[in-house]
Amino acid sequence: MPSLACSVCGADVDVPSDVMDGEIVSCPSCGTKYIVRINNGQMLLEEFKGDVEDYGE
Repeated sequence: MPSLACSVCGADVDVPSDVMDGEIVSCPSCGTKYIVRINNGQMLLEEFKGDVEDYGE
């Protein structure tokens, strides 16, 4: 399972190996939510600002 650094607190954010572009993950340390962006095999975390319940509707 790959992990990326949280841009807020620096903790490792574990990303499931079968994650899809646009899925939401959160930092286990500070709770910041991220949208996983996959582009040309590169995985990035984009900070999610909004309401998770409204996402994707």
